[in-house]
Amino acid sequence: MGNILKKCSMSIMILLLSSYCFAGSKKTICVMDLEDKSGDQHSGWHDVGKGMADMLVTTLVKSNKYMVVEREKLVKAMDEQKLNATGAVTSQSAAKLGKLIGASYVITGSVTEFGVKQSKLGVGGLGRVLPFGGGVDTQTNTAKVAIDIRMIDVTTGQIIKAEKGEGEDSSTGVSIDLDIAPSVDFGKDGFDETVIGKATRKAVEMSAKTIIDYASDLPWSGRVIKVSGKQIYLNSGEEDGEQIGRVVGIYHRGEELVDPDTGASLGSEETKIGTAKIIKVEKKYSIAETTATNVTAEDYLKSEK
Repeated sequence: MGNILKKCSMSIMILLLSSYCFAGSKKTICVMDLEDKSGDQHSGWHDVGKGMADMLVTTLVKSNKYMVVEREKLVKAMDEQKLNATGAVTSQSAAKLGKLIGASYVITGSVTEFGVKQSKLGVGGLGRVLPFGGGVDTQTNTAKVAIDIRMIDVTTGQIIKAEKGEGEDSSTGVSIDLDIAPSVDFGKDGFDETVIGKATRKAVEMSAKTIIDYASDLPWSGRVIKVSGKQIYLNSGEEDGEQIGRVVGIYHRGEELVDPDTGASLGSEETKIGTAKIIKVEKKYSIAETTATNVTAEDYLKSEK
C-alpha cells in the first residue's frame, strides 16, 4: 500500500509540475508603432508614436511575462508585405502580420494627447498651449499624455483587450528649458527627467499594467505549420514550455465575420476537427499525432481543458 501511495503522489507531483511549467510559458507578442493622433500639441517632437511604442516594448520585456518580437523583424515583415507601420492598421492586417513573424498577439493603438501647457504663477488655471520655444519666466509647466492600445489575438483577429493609459506631471519654475526640449528625445539622457517624459512614462506603465496582468490568463494557442500523414508539426517547442504527452484541440477557421455598420472584424467562426497528442518536442517546434483526417496548415491549435 505504501508503494502505491508513493507512486500516486509522485504521479500527481509530476502532473502538477508539468501543468505549472506550461502555464508559465511566455506568449509571443509584437508592438506596432502607435498612430499619432495628438495633432500639433507637441511642436518640435518627432516620432512620438514610435517612441512610445519603444517604451511599451521595454516595459513588457522587463515584466518577463512576454517574448517580444524584435523591431528589426517586425519592420522587415511590414516592408515585405507593404503594411502600414502605425496603429492605423486594421485588426485583420495586424493579425496577418503577427502570423508572419510568429507572434500570438499584436499591440496596436494611438497617442491621443501629448503636450505641455504653461501658466504663470499666481494665475488660476492652465494657460494656453505654447510652442516649445522662447524665453519663459517662473511658471508652472504641466504635461499631459494619453494613449489607447488594443491587443489583438492573431489566431482569431479579434481585439481581446483595450486599455487607455494617461499620465500627467507638473513642475514649478524653469526646471527644463522648453526651447531645447525637442532635442531631448525618447530614450536620450534627460528625457525621463522632463515633465513630458514623466507623464509619458506614467501613461505607458498604466496601459502596460493591464497587458502584463493579463498574461497569466491568456489561453494558449498554436499553429499547424506542417502536416505529414498522421503527424502534425506545431510552432510551439521547448522554448515555449511545451510538454510531451500534452493534448491539444485542432480547429478550423471559418468565414470571417464583419460588422456591417463599422466594417470591423468580429473574428471568425471556428470548428473543432479533432485533437492531437504531443510526441516529440524540439527547441522551437513540436510534433503531435492525430486521428483527424482533414488537418491543413491553415488550422490552429488550442489547449484542451
